[in-house]
Amino acid sequence: MIDMATLMPIAIGFLSIICAALGWFANQIWNGLKKNETDLAAHKLAIAENYVRHDRLQEIMRPVTSSLSDIQIMLAKKADRSEK
Repeated sequence: MIDMATLMPIAIGFLSIICAALGWFANQIWNGLKKNETDLAAHKLAIAENYVRHDRLQEIMRPVTSSLSDIQIMLAKKADRSEK
């Protein structure tokens, strides 16, 4: 039978292996969290630099929508001409 003198070092060794594994796991989670924080900060900065306000977007899109309307009108006239 195993006495306490041999069981204690085995238990301490087993607990130290478990603590080392938990410490490694906690370190991986901590490093991932820090990386996510830096990625989020970079993403917030990129959004702030590339953000286009709605009124500015409307101003930019005005020539595009005008051209599309002209094309639509021209296609409608072409369809009317082909039916005659």
